[in-house]
Amino acid sequence: MVPGGILFTADLVRQLEFELSMDYISCPHTPGERHNQSPIVYHRNIDITGRDVILIDDAIESGGTMKRLVEHLSSEHSPSSVAIATLFVKPGRVDIPVQQYFGYEMDNDDLLVGYGLPWNDRHRNLPYVAAVLT
Repeated sequence: MVPGGILFTADLVRQLEFELSMDYISCPHTPGERHNQSPIVYHRNIDITGRDVILIDDAIESGGTMKRLVEHLSSEHSPSSVAIATLFVKPGRVDIPVQQYFGYEMDNDDLLVGYGLPWNDRHRNLPYVAAVLT
């Protein structure tokens, strides 16, 4: 997913030791929004029919957008399997019935910035992750 997950994706794929193909999918949303109905933009540069797919993103906050993307890819493009890899997951997220891999499971819903994570579309380029104090 882009743009938030692009830095994590770049670092993650450099560690993988198997052949892979990459494509991009996005769905603009407000962080924490559970009922995102924004259009899904899937570039479809590769055919995922019958393939194992891993959606990579920076964070799962409410999980609503990620769940919608999983459902869209599964129903419209017939992959063999779908899994999710994220750097952060927050508590209280919706259930997404696929294999999930994450770096950190947060104890709270703090707003994070840096390493691709924005606040008011700023601070994505910070070389670290920080909590926004409000």
